[in-house]
Amino acid sequence: MKDDVSKVGIFMPTTAVVRAVAAGKNIISSISVRDRLIKSCIANDIKRIIVIVRAAEIKPPHIDHANEKTAIVEYIDETAQISINEREDTVYLEDGFLIHPALLRDFLHSNAKILKDPASGKNIFARGNLTGQGRIYSATESFAADPSHFIEINNDNIREARSKLFKWLGKETDGYISKVLNRPLSTFFSRFFADYPIHPAYFTAVTALIALLMTYVLLFGGEPGILWGCVLFHVASVVDGIDGEIARSKFQASLKGAKIDTTIDMITNILFMAAMSYALWNIYGNEYLILGIYVVVLALLGILLMTSLLYFGPGGGRFDILSQTIRLRFTHKPRLLKIFNFCNYFLKRDAFAFIFAVYGVTGLARYIPEFLIFGLVIWNLAIILNAPSILRAKPVTSEI
Repeated sequence: MKDDVSKVGIFMPTTAVVRAVAAGKNIISSISVRDRLIKSCIANDIKRIIVIVRAAEIKPPHIDHANEKTAIVEYIDETAQISINEREDTVYLEDGFLIHPALLRDFLHSNAKILKDPASGKNIFARGNLTGQGRIYSATESFAADPSHFIEINNDNIREARSKLFKWLGKETDGYISKVLNRPLSTFFSRFFADYPIHPAYFTAVTALIALLMTYVLLFGGEPGILWGCVLFHVASVVDGIDGEIARSKFQASLKGAKIDTTIDMITNILFMAAMSYALWNIYGNEYLILGIYVVVLALLGILLMTSLLYFGPGGGRFDILSQTIRLRFTHKPRLLKIFNFCNYFLKRDAFAFIFAVYGVTGLARYIPEFLIFGLVIWNLAIILNAPSILRAKPVTSEI
């Protein structure tokens, strides 16, 4: 998410006021637009949400949840006076807008006082009051958001809004193959399953089952098993995105879920490397046994290093912190950053899983161990060189 307002974190409200409108009742992937706005507030550590509704829509106060965080939600009659302590930092939100998951966060961390919808002129977010639409704000007071990161909901654009929501669910750390191939495939399934009360953990389990099937065909499938094992490794990489997409779309992201997901990913990788090494040794001879030992040892060393750094450093469950740390180091070195981003595309799991699937289909699987050794050596060196920076990283409090 990019904007033209500097983010200095000077305004972190504890209270949000949402002015309800009829469009907020529309359901997108099993959650209403209004509840999505409420959960966005909760995910950004806002502890009290006041929803202004008609008298007939008033509900008792309740505790709502989003991404392992909680807040009290109160419903107030639109004719009643809102009771807010003058010392409370408050943000006002207009109901009926579907927003990018990072939009409210970026607004709250900026100096801006207003986010307007250029099409309707409505104040989507405001620090102060949602009324007074005619006020003119300076460039530093207006939040310069990408217009594609929010959409006003009506009865005719529900389908478009749903499509936007799942396009927003990709991650900044996604590799090239993930962006152009894996995400379109995984979101096709995520859009379907998000309409049902299925917990993301079930899809993590599906990834694990695919990993076991992959291991079986590599160990016992002979030469055809190598082909299908490579293909299943890529399938596991695609399916691996579904649990996270559903979790983010339904505000069910958690540190525990991220750790389990990363653990399954690493086990899948190790199983592929070990089973592939066995299959190649069984077919092509002892040379591949030695290569396989190198591959597995390097992989286990890298996993041990990353797990230790996360444990003694920022916590969390994502190994993506390595690439994030390197990008941060190269922030003011654009050429090095471009080189790193290009190389990183081919060292991420989505890329090498796709490459190995191509190797398997084209009969070149015997070259996979050399590719793995090269990539694992670079990975381990990168971990060692960036270990101090990872240990100094800020603690992870949420995993989205």
